[in-house]
Amino acid sequence: MSNAGRKIIYIINGLSPGGAEMGLEMLIDYGLFKNVDLEIICLSRCESDLEKRIERKVPGCITYLSDKPVSNNYLLQYTINFIKIVREKKPEIIISSLSQSVLVARLAKFFSKFKLITFEHNTEFQNKKVWYLMKYTDFITDIFWCDSNATEKALIARNKGVNEKLLPLFYMPEKNYKKSDYRIGSSIKLMAVGRLAPQKNYAELIEVIKLLHSRGMNITLSIFGDGEQRTFLEQKVNELELCEIIKLEGFVQDWIKYAIHYDAYILMSDFEGLSIATLEAMSVGLPCIVKPVGELKNYIINNSTGLIVNSINQASDAIERLKNEKALATHLGARAVEYVKENHSESIFRHHFLEAQKDLELIPL
Repeated sequence: MSNAGRKIIYIINGLSPGGAEMGLEMLIDYGLFKNVDLEIICLSRCESDLEKRIERKVPGCITYLSDKPVSNNYLLQYTINFIKIVREKKPEIIISSLSQSVLVARLAKFFSKFKLITFEHNTEFQNKKVWYLMKYTDFITDIFWCDSNATEKALIARNKGVNEKLLPLFYMPEKNYKKSDYRIGSSIKLMAVGRLAPQKNYAELIEVIKLLHSRGMNITLSIFGDGEQRTFLEQKVNELELCEIIKLEGFVQDWIKYAIHYDAYILMSDFEGLSIATLEAMSVGLPCIVKPVGELKNYIINNSTGLIVNSINQASDAIERLKNEKALATHLGARAVEYVKENHSESIFRHHFLEAQKDLELIPL
């Protein structure tokens, strides 16, 4: 059975660069929507480079419901507008990604007939009310795609017996950058990557740098990413007089090619799904310091594939270890690369991809 000519809507909050959003681009590039009539619905427009790239890849196929940042306050208006689009387009399949878009698609299913796939990216929710809304509307979804084992586990804990499968949005390319020099100079150079959002806990990371700087360590931090907390973080860096030490680099699409020039990658996030940025850092052999959240607790093994920390003091101690134990960085980098090669090869991704592709082909209309 072919999916040729099928009408598919992919609804997502927006196209600001994050794991779910860049994952959509990856699925487009890999051919998941080849030969289908695809329409992408974004709750909000953000004018990002990713948004412009996807517009070029699927010209004329994106509709934006608002120019304002995504908010739960607009959920009813999103739903009304989306129902109108669904009635006009009459899709056979709708794929929803991220909580507000998932809820909009589920509400729309009461008014139109289509098969609904929900793409799960979260292991936790900042707003507990949203978690309950998801839990008590999960029955509306026909199939769940999960971006990691941790996300799958969180979904099953929320509702047992759901129809789910894995679709990790990452694989290690055959030709990849590789860190070879693990010598740390007079200054240890750290990098962090991800959306500037509250759950990423950059404020706590800044406190880690402040603590080490106060102890006399020569240290720098580059943060690659953009988001709603940029102004807040810039102000915090200024107030702590760390402008020469901490740099907010903004979103850099090919940040991975710069990673080999850093001494370590650090993530103090409160919750994660797959954490693609961490896997990318590991794939080039960059030592990683992370909290054990989401899928990270499954693939970061303390003192093997990375360093596990739970607090500001533990993070500062881990950085000092890297600075002082000459063989540690080399060991962590080698084990990280080995793990990603074994568990995130293109062949493994392709297996999951083809299983997901079957969902588009075999869902009865």
